[in-house]
Amino acid sequence: MPIIFNGSEKNAYRDPACYYYNGEYHLFFTVSEKENGYMYNRVGHSVSTDLVSFSEPELITVKDCTQNYCSPGNIIKHDDEYLICVTSYPMRVPYSERYYADETARLFFIKTKNFKTFSLPERIYPKGKETVNEGRMIDPYVFEKAEDEFLLFFKQNGVSVSKSANLRDWNFIGSVDGGENACVIEDNGKYILIHSPENGIGIKESDDLITWKDIGVHILEQESWEWARGRLTAAFAMRSKTECEYKYIVFFHGSRADSSPETHGAASLAFAYTNDFNTYFF
Repeated sequence: MPIIFNGSEKNAYRDPACYYYNGEYHLFFTVSEKENGYMYNRVGHSVSTDLVSFSEPELITVKDCTQNYCSPGNIIKHDDEYLICVTSYPMRVPYSERYYADETARLFFIKTKNFKTFSLPERIYPKGKETVNEGRMIDPYVFEKAEDEFLLFFKQNGVSVSKSANLRDWNFIGSVDGGENACVIEDNGKYILIHSPENGIGIKESDDLITWKDIGVHILEQESWEWARGRLTAAFAMRSKTECEYKYIVFFHGSRADSSPETHGAASLAFAYTNDFNTYFF
């Protein structure tokens, strides 16, 4: 199994998203650190040319548990910039009291022009800037349906969806049943929604991005992987960009059953290949 980064009781690696730029795979992910009873999440960045060797993680957001930027969903090019979708995941109290983000969790973009320098996070308003009670929201993912037509998928009441023509002004559309970490791929005239149920890689299919049919949930070889027996989750798929016999790369993380809380889980990053989201190769 091609593990990218091994987690430990101190540092966990979670929620991968990747973008191919100038001959390199740029992998973004959550780096979760336990320190003095608190949980600190930051966005990590690593680079690979061959998916064999990855650079040491660079941390591109601040260490501040009241912000805890993390969970990159995807990267999208717009004009002359690249926008990285991330979450704020505030954990203001010790994780023994509350091991997940509070109700102020929100969505953000981090911008870059060269994948070397990164902006401060900028808020995304999925329900419009005038909305007062937005509610807790995590795990943004932007899908470019057509020129000047973007859909924002995020976790709130299932998988929620908003629409925009400019990536700034959003109109809320509605929600569908689904788990965390939504990822959308267009494949052979159909849309594939990859999401994270309680455990595994969930797959849905649609003709119109509105009505979704459940296809199944895959747990790969979880039972034989000690590092993933707690939970296998947060899958992100992208087309293979270099010469490869497989069509897609699927990044994900696995957390250990004996490491708590699960939102840390001594999690490790890994990836697999697939051609159809039903059969996976390692």
